[in-house]
Amino acid sequence: MPATCDVCVIGAGLVGSSTANALLRAGAGTVAVVDRAHPGDGDSGLTFGMVRRHYTNPVLIQLSMLGTEILIHWDDEVGVGASGYTPTGYLLPVPERLADVCRGQVERQRALGLDTRFLAPDEIGAVEPLMALDDVAGAAYEPAGGVCDARQMIAGWTLDSLARGLDLRQNAAVEEILVAGGSAVGVRLAGGEEIHAGRVVVATGGWSGELLGPLGWEAPIALSRIQVAVLRLDPGQPAPAAVTSDAVSNVVVRAAAGRDIWVVAYQAGTPEIHVRDDCQRPLLDGYEEAIRTALAARFPSLAGQPLVGGWGGAYDHTPDWHPVAGPVPGIDDLWVCAGWSGHGLKSTPAIGRVLADLMTGRAPAVDIAALAPDRFARGELNPLAYGPGARA
Repeated sequence: MPATCDVCVIGAGLVGSSTANALLRAGAGTVAVVDRAHPGDGDSGLTFGMVRRHYTNPVLIQLSMLGTEILIHWDDEVGVGASGYTPTGYLLPVPERLADVCRGQVERQRALGLDTRFLAPDEIGAVEPLMALDDVAGAAYEPAGGVCDARQMIAGWTLDSLARGLDLRQNAAVEEILVAGGSAVGVRLAGGEEIHAGRVVVATGGWSGELLGPLGWEAPIALSRIQVAVLRLDPGQPAPAAVTSDAVSNVVVRAAAGRDIWVVAYQAGTPEIHVRDDCQRPLLDGYEEAIRTALAARFPSLAGQPLVGGWGGAYDHTPDWHPVAGPVPGIDDLWVCAGWSGHGLKSTPAIGRVLADLMTGRAPAVDIAALAPDRFARGELNPLAYGPGARA
């Protein structure tokens, strides 16, 4: 006899583990999580770890605000493991052409209750003394921004879920989502085993299109390569104080463990990825030069520090750089939460609870209608204050 459950969640990364835990806490019945490897093995385990709430639209602002509160109060909210949340402050430096846009966004976020403000250039040094400011017109600043640890979060949710009866299937690749009579009814694993379920949730990031395409719904998700370089600071070299995403030089910097810092340089013209498994882990040729050029413009004292490692992964992004979260059009009892476009980490504690509320008939804390998977067919894309990209 096939195994059965009330909800089968495909994917044991941030979204899948958060959603499964929230479903169990909400009394949604029996829950199974199936993953082709193990929890956190995909792009969730490769995340940069940035915590910020600076977004264009209320839906992402509110999700990231609620998610960050859960990270801050992890002991009370989850009670197992840790979030690794460390408040360093978050800075978004902008050029003159974006200064008014940034000021407007800060005011919108303040109206939603976020502690944030716009810093003039002569105020930035008190937050980040390493920053060169010649071409910076100002910066959005969040004192509670910082970093967290995705692997610790996933481990905490998973352990708590196991204690609540979770059926965790590791090294169990899903070959097919089973559909009967227009409704999702379970999954078939690569070895032929079937798991029958009342509902199925696809939370597989960049792999989601491979599961949903055969069902007739082309998920509006593309893949862009993203790379994180690891530099090791010389003894005595100060590390960056704040996690910084610079909209002028397009460099993103944070302190990491020991004397390491992590650096991302957003680049045009990176190779297009059609299948997630084609995205290889090693840094591409030329990337070291890109990060050193960007650092020389914004953090000159860091530009010459030795490169000791790094990795590549993928942003699974949609045309409006906002996720798809909700029922899949045309198939009952099939839900998707993917396409987070590089900024889902701090929102995942909240989106799991929102999805669990919606699936159990409760009013969610955040209205996610703006993330509906059918919005593209309706021509209702979310606006982007800074243009297409992960800053959203």
